[in-house]
Amino acid sequence: MIQKIRGGVTAPKGFTANGLYSGIKKSKKKDLALIYSERKCSAAGVFTTNKVKASCVVINAGKIQKGTAQAIIANSGNANCMTGKSGFGDSKKILATAAKSLKIPEKEILIASTGVIGKPLPIKNISSAIPLLAKNLSRAGGKNAAQAILTTDHKIKEIAAEIQVGGRNVRIGAIAKGAGMIHPVMAHATMLCFVTTDAVINSQVLQKTVNESVEDTFNMITIDGDTSTNDMVLVLANGMAGNKKIVAGSKDFHLFEKTLKEIFVNLAKLMVKDAEGATKFVEVGVTGAKNKHDARKTARSVASSNLLKCALYGSDPNWGRIAASVGYSGADVDPWKMRIYLGSELVLQNGGPLKKDISILNRVFAKKEIKIRVDLGQGKENATAYTCDFSPEYVKINSAYRT
Repeated sequence: MIQKIRGGVTAPKGFTANGLYSGIKKSKKKDLALIYSERKCSAAGVFTTNKVKASCVVINAGKIQKGTAQAIIANSGNANCMTGKSGFGDSKKILATAAKSLKIPEKEILIASTGVIGKPLPIKNISSAIPLLAKNLSRAGGKNAAQAILTTDHKIKEIAAEIQVGGRNVRIGAIAKGAGMIHPVMAHATMLCFVTTDAVINSQVLQKTVNESVEDTFNMITIDGDTSTNDMVLVLANGMAGNKKIVAGSKDFHLFEKTLKEIFVNLAKLMVKDAEGATKFVEVGVTGAKNKHDARKTARSVASSNLLKCALYGSDPNWGRIAASVGYSGADVDPWKMRIYLGSELVLQNGGPLKKDISILNRVFAKKEIKIRVDLGQGKENATAYTCDFSPEYVKINSAYRT
């Protein structure tokens, strides 16, 4: 387990943040966030593989190639996606205004947006708010930033941890948002995650840790099966911990990566538990797969089944829907070798059901946290996916999201 400490993105040395209302949200809740490092950072990022990408994703994907950044500015309530050339122009105006306010080059600022697709940003309001946003950056502002990136989320999602690297204390902090339109498929996610660290690590090694950490964490959650146009994870490392540089393959590298994975798992679970309309948190474990790819595909296929998610809401232990989703997962599956467990109860083996008292299975699915396990009986690889149920509240939220 990681050693958690208080805070989020401002827990590491040299980072400040802020969040405020800039005029995007009708609710007048905070909708503009800024994270800033007093030193230029090594930078890494992963982004949605959706071919329809928001301007912020396109801009960041180009910027991240140079491997440095010093700030992240993000708005919520508007995705600034599919808004034509003017949408790209608005992103550039935000970056230019932020650069002027922070007195750093525009190329060192990354940008993110989340919210409704196809709606222009109120760019004049945002531009007017940025100088005040930058002026009031502080160590205490991390929570404001965490609030300002939320959309339909009910709770902020932040975490920080401390590890020892070469006798030096190294901190990693993160904030995230995500409650709907979540089925991340991010390459080497709408969910956003911003990570800060004071570790000394170059951008190539940092990128390697991010790529590895995303695969078994954010890329293994699903709320509704929709891959967003704006998903991204951004990581900044300013080196102010003064540790010996972390190099790929070293003991320090593995410790850093392990910690980053645990942070991502914690945030991923928080997203699923805070999903739109969710009443239950579900962990789908797959064991006995021939390879890691099959294990991941199977776990995510089960977790993505809309029929299963409806059964979960209704506390109906319909394991047939699990078996069906395993079968269409694309993994190497032999139904005669497969076993399915609801909680600790084995319900399927040798191609058929076991006699079980239905009241026992009903109690398993009536719980707020449910574990499902599928043993493919084909090998030694495993994977875990995280999901939730579908409730009428989810439909209600998404039937009137724009209005």
